[in-house]
Amino acid sequence: MPPGPFPYPFLGNLPQIISADPVRPFSKLAEKYGDIFTVTFPNGNAVIVNTATLAREARLAPGRQDDLMGKLPESIYPFKEIMGGTLSTSDYTPTYLFEKKVFVSAMHIFGAGVEQASVRASHAVDIVMKEIENKPGRSFSPKNLLESSIVVHLWEWLTSKKIGLDDPIVKEMIEIDAIMGRQALIVTVYQLFPFLCYLPTQFTRDIKRAQQLREKIFPPEYRSQDESYIPGTVRNLTDSFISAYEKELAKETGKDIGSKDIAIPGLMMNVVVVGSETTSTWLSWFFLYMVLYPKVQSKIHDELDEVVGRDRLPNRQDAENLLYLQATLCEVGRVSHMTTLVGSNTIRDITIGGYHIPKGTLVGLNLPKVQSDERDWAEPEKFKPDRFLDENGKFVGWNKLHGFIPFGIGRRECPGQSLARVMMFSFSSMLLHHYKFELPEGAEMPSTEVSSPQMVARPDDFLVVGKPRELKLQD
Repeated sequence: MPPGPFPYPFLGNLPQIISADPVRPFSKLAEKYGDIFTVTFPNGNAVIVNTATLAREARLAPGRQDDLMGKLPESIYPFKEIMGGTLSTSDYTPTYLFEKKVFVSAMHIFGAGVEQASVRASHAVDIVMKEIENKPGRSFSPKNLLESSIVVHLWEWLTSKKIGLDDPIVKEMIEIDAIMGRQALIVTVYQLFPFLCYLPTQFTRDIKRAQQLREKIFPPEYRSQDESYIPGTVRNLTDSFISAYEKELAKETGKDIGSKDIAIPGLMMNVVVVGSETTSTWLSWFFLYMVLYPKVQSKIHDELDEVVGRDRLPNRQDAENLLYLQATLCEVGRVSHMTTLVGSNTIRDITIGGYHIPKGTLVGLNLPKVQSDERDWAEPEKFKPDRFLDENGKFVGWNKLHGFIPFGIGRRECPGQSLARVMMFSFSSMLLHHYKFELPEGAEMPSTEVSSPQMVARPDDFLVVGKPRELKLQD
């Protein structure tokens, strides 16, 4: 296996990991141990990959696309318990493969809805604007407002129901996200002392609370949607899941593919929990960089005025012409390092970079290191949206650059990334069309450094002011 820090008895490399860097320990270890190295946890070894070339070899090598499809329970505890073991936390089984087919098929069925994303996003964006207008001096926390409004948006996509920021669904979904974040920070203690999982600690109470919220929210909503479902009519994303499940079920013969009553509520939870956290975090970083780099924001304003004008709002069809905005969204995803480690287990013995990796090993893609590798990025520490434009000023796309893999790569990449991109475009274009964002008068310059370890790294909380730009909307 690849060389790495020497493990301590019983503790493995936890002391080195903790002392390296509390926020991005694997990037710090990569400075000493190179592009690929092994770390030992109490429950087994993990191989950390730090370059795009090795990541692509591991996930995309011909004939080996399935090699890193595993999600062993001990590697992802307690997230399988919280999420219910559907899709994102499911091991490589016939059930997982079937659920992924259903999810991908549902995205195609829901395609018309995605194309109308600007219309579907309008309710949530209107809520954001009203909140901004009601704040004293229009000063607000992007983190808190975006986190809630993205849940509102996703819930409308899932159920066709319009809810407000103070709806119990919003509060409960944010509570689940908070529980998952806390678990990520202390799970290594439970790897060291597995018996603690059976004691009535705050850790175990949190897991039970998340499970209760999951069962309270998603199965009843699914049953309600299923009872009123009309074949051939797609009202929302849940209808798409039901339609896709029936379509894929007709193709199966005798495989263990689980239960529809478990699978679809699980897919619904994946959309809201995973989708809201990553999308709201990405947008929080986006608005932080807008106030830190006002010239970039001004350039996006100019582009919006040229492409959209001042007499209407941006829509999905404008995306292909809002090139600098899309390039900026990509650069935010690269430079913010919000996604720390994307991992899965080998389902057989494999080779990466000439090293033997045994079956069952967790292989983690260290995305902050991958997306700041000087071999792929000139001056990687600088914020430069033009990286994602070609010599003619055209947007190169989300999947063209060798070192940019924010949604993972291969068959375990995020299956909902198209929805995430649509949401980010809709929120950023509409809000920047309406507002100029600045720091409150006299406020300290916020930092791009993250002060505490997180599963999905958000910027430290900060305030911005939304100053309305002149609109000339026609009746």
